[in-house]
Amino acid sequence: MKLNIRQQGQHLLSAALRALAQTPARKLARTLARKLMLAPALALSLALPLAAGSAPASAATIHVSIDTSTFGAASGYLDMQLSASAGVPLATAVVSNLAGFGALDLNYGWTAVPGGFQFRNDTSNYLSHTATFGGVLSFDLTLDGDYDPLTGYVSHFLVSAFDQDIAPLGTYNPLSLALADFSWTPALTAGGKGSIGAVVSDPGVTVVPEPASLLLLGAGLAGMALTQRRRATGKR
Repeated sequence: MKLNIRQQGQHLLSAALRALAQTPARKLARTLARKLMLAPALALSLALPLAAGSAPASAATIHVSIDTSTFGAASGYLDMQLSASAGVPLATAVVSNLAGFGALDLNYGWTAVPGGFQFRNDTSNYLSHTATFGGVLSFDLTLDGDYDPLTGYVSHFLVSAFDQDIAPLGTYNPLSLALADFSWTPALTAGGKGSIGAVVSDPGVTVVPEPASLLLLGAGLAGMALTQRRRATGKR
């Protein structure tokens, strides 16, 4: 059964409270502030379609780099979260090959995999690292999942940055607080391929598809260019 926006918000807030019960006292205030900021924003973002101007690619690994030199803070936190709900086709996100990150901070709901972390969209999750800002942070992201003939649920993997006082950093989406939102749209048929979309708010975030994804993305752009040329010709 699909959850409405209000139920999704309640689900995320309940997960935040469960996490708080297991959080050391010295982290309690910071954890509460961050989770309460992100939970309703993420719940609302789940209802949004893939934004116009996002860049679809094949379901494969992409490399994400974040230039933090314009953040205006010396240190803080880099947070990641995969939207989770009940009764939806399974999707997973694997973060690997992290570079420039510090120690684990607030984190739950993920599984350790060789070289990184795996998230599931059926389990409340959160991953935060401490970080020294001023340079470039990077990681690989792989999104995958089951097919869904109705495409009833698009999963969102959000990346956000905060300073030591839990103020969001960079140029971020005012709704989700994310520097970048990577969406997974499942395939329509068994054996088909879903698609990854990237909506980047901060100009310091760059996304580089692997060669297979780059080829498909290039083919898509070529098709768009051909369509535009045909339209232009038709107007003459």
